[in-house]
Amino acid sequence: MRFSFCRLPHQVLRMSLFALGVCTGILPAEAQFRAVPGSEYREFHNPVNPVRGEAVVGIALAPSEAAQADTAVRVFIAQPFSGEIRVETATADGRFRGEGTYAGSSKGNEWVTLELKPSGKSEGSSALRRPVGATLLALSARGSSTGELFVSHWGSDDPSGTDNNVRLYVNSRRADMFIRAGSTVTPCAKNDVPQPVRFDTYCDVARRDIPKDGNLMLIRREMMNEQSQKIKISWR
Repeated sequence: MRFSFCRLPHQVLRMSLFALGVCTGILPAEAQFRAVPGSEYREFHNPVNPVRGEAVVGIALAPSEAAQADTAVRVFIAQPFSGEIRVETATADGRFRGEGTYAGSSKGNEWVTLELKPSGKSEGSSALRRPVGATLLALSARGSSTGELFVSHWGSDDPSGTDNNVRLYVNSRRADMFIRAGSTVTPCAKNDVPQPVRFDTYCDVARRDIPKDGNLMLIRREMMNEQSQKIKISWR
């Protein structure tokens, strides 16, 4: 008895082999996050409602101004994740905001890439570009359902080997701010914006000082009153 194989169209054959490779683990499977239709990333100049009220606006690796002009960001997903991530960019004075929502899944312990190419023209003025400033433009990535803040990174390059500080963009409410990592307490710095709306302070933490459990303490001191807020950094 003779056996013969049917001849499949090349396109069908390639798709079948690719599916077989992914299922068997022969091909690498990278986490893919896509913009949610109707909630693609858009940028707004002089937005109508610039105030959001968060104490911590965003957490990112300290950027360069060149990196802030990139059309992509990286977000570190520490644990297995499936759902939506809301990304926001915002200036301290509230005169610029960008936002978009992305859906996808990750196996965890990896950086995923999110495209920041605005859909259509920016609102307010198509001639204006995204303003940059290492301490004046914040980047935020949050789980849409949980509100968890992820560590983010400006640019599409792999930040795994960098030693950039982790930077928190904070609304101090005119108080003196400090950040404690383990036994190390570091004063935060004002960004010297005449009329801050979204945030007025940034707190830098050396990556080597972050405890293994990722727990930091944000300390707010005003007159004789002191308040603290626990912040968890999940990026290892």
